[in-house]
Amino acid sequence: NVRFPLAKHELETLEKKLQRIVFIQQTDAKYHRALADMRDQDSLSVLAEPSFYGRHQATSILVVATANESYVFDIRALGAIFPEMGKLLQAEQPRKVLHYSHRIADHLEHQHRIRLGGVCDSFVALCLARRERSPCSLPEAISMVFGLPLEDLLCEEVCGVRESRRNFTGRPLTENQLRYLAKMAILQKKMHDRLVYGSICAEMQRMSLNFSRNFSAFRMSSEAALNMAPSSRFGFDSINQISKTTCQGLTLP
Repeated sequence: NVRFPLAKHELETLEKKLQRIVFIQQTDAKYHRALADMRDQDSLSVLAEPSFYGRHQATSILVVATANESYVFDIRALGAIFPEMGKLLQAEQPRKVLHYSHRIADHLEHQHRIRLGGVCDSFVALCLARRERSPCSLPEAISMVFGLPLEDLLCEEVCGVRESRRNFTGRPLTENQLRYLAKMAILQKKMHDRLVYGSICAEMQRMSLNFSRNFSAFRMSSEAALNMAPSSRFGFDSINQISKTTCQGLTLP
C-alpha cells in the first residue's frame, strides 16, 4: 500500500507552515537562526532548483524544511553555498531527505564541491514500496501517495511557458513559487516517513505492536513480575527474525 491520505489536521498544519516561509537572501540574523535550527534537527528535507540536469545548471534556490520551519535560500542572491551550510549538507547528521538524490548530489558536487551525506531518498522509498522502478517526479509522487490532485500541488509558474519561472532562475520569485517550494519540501519528508513506516517497515511495525502488548495478557501483577527479570526473554518469540519485510540494514532519519 502506497496510499496514505492526509488527515484534516495535517492539511491545516501544512497551511499554517506555508504562511510563515522564511525567505533568505543575505547572511543576516535570519540566515544564522536558520542554520542553528537546522543543526538541531534529526533530519532535514532538502530541495535544490534547478537540479534536474545535475551539474549542468547553476544553483538558483536551496530549500530546507525542518520540523517546524521552511527556509528558502536564494543562492543567486547569496552568491554561494557558504562553508557552514556546506558542512551541514556533507555531514551524516542530520539526515537529508531528498527526491532523485542522484541528480541533486551530482549538482552539489560539481557546482559547489559538496559531497552530500546522510541521504534518505524518497524516490528510493517509493520504488521499494511500489516494487517497481519507473520515473516519478516529486509532485507526482506526493500526489500518488497522499491522494492529492496534481494540479492543486503545482502553481501557474511551474506549469507555464516561461523557463525562468519553471526552473526558479527568474527574479523576483513570486509568492506562488515560494509556497510551491515550501510545500514540496514539507510533504517530501512526510511522504518518505509514511512510505518507510507505513509500507516498507509495516511488518516491523506490526511486530513492535505485538511485542508491546505481551504483558497485557497478565491480569495479576505477580504474574507479570515473574517475567520482568533483567535477563527475561519473555515475549521475544513475537519478533520474527526471518521476516523478509523488516527494516534490517535500513537507516532511518
